[in-house]
Amino acid sequence: MKNVLLIDSGSGGVNILKKFLEVCPNANFLMFCDNKNLPYGDKSKDELIKLTVDNLESIRKFFNFDIVVFACNTLTSACIDACREKFADIEFIGTVPAIKPALNFYNEEDVVVIATGVTIRHNKLISKHPNIRCVEMRELASRIDEHLDDLGQTERYLTQKLPKIGCKALVLGCTHYVAVKEIISKILPDVEIFDGAEGVANRLKSFLGEENLGYQVQLMTSKQDDMWAKLWDYLNR
Repeated sequence: MKNVLLIDSGSGGVNILKKFLEVCPNANFLMFCDNKNLPYGDKSKDELIKLTVDNLESIRKFFNFDIVVFACNTLTSACIDACREKFADIEFIGTVPAIKPALNFYNEEDVVVIATGVTIRHNKLISKHPNIRCVEMRELASRIDEHLDDLGQTERYLTQKLPKIGCKALVLGCTHYVAVKEIISKILPDVEIFDGAEGVANRLKSFLGEENLGYQVQLMTSKQDDMWAKLWDYLNR
């Protein structure tokens, strides 16, 4: 059975883990929440590379991972190339905005990506589609982590921000945003929403195979606070 490490700064990785348990429940999963360094979206590319390499080297001492999943669009955009070079023996799977599925149904001009600034600036897929509008949602990931036990508290913020965007398809370019997908649908009932969780799960499944071997799940945080309990509760909802 493969050892699979998921990394994010907060709760977004749990959305990816939930999808993994639906699509490919046959691995030992360790979800590492780097709450000491959240939010990732406010850090530079060089900062993210350094802290991620340090985290991977530390975790590898006690969890011998075969596959690392960057369950974070920001981390994928900033770090995955450097980490693949540094850890050449490890398979890395990134998370990217679900632009390709959106473009199967809509023109670029009708699609908007909401994401962190780092993802917007460094994501290769976004750069290939210059006619897609990108909107930075600077506070949203932090608000979701803060109100993970009562996500309805994000509705006022989203109601202020989203109606101004104007689009036919909205791509959630941050794994955190999946947690408020239903709230976004309520605010924008005529907009189709896309997220990348299923695509990442199918990518992992291609490495794990079809055999159902069962799974184990562990959660770990980089700072002792109430985040671990909030994540565990959120995972089991």
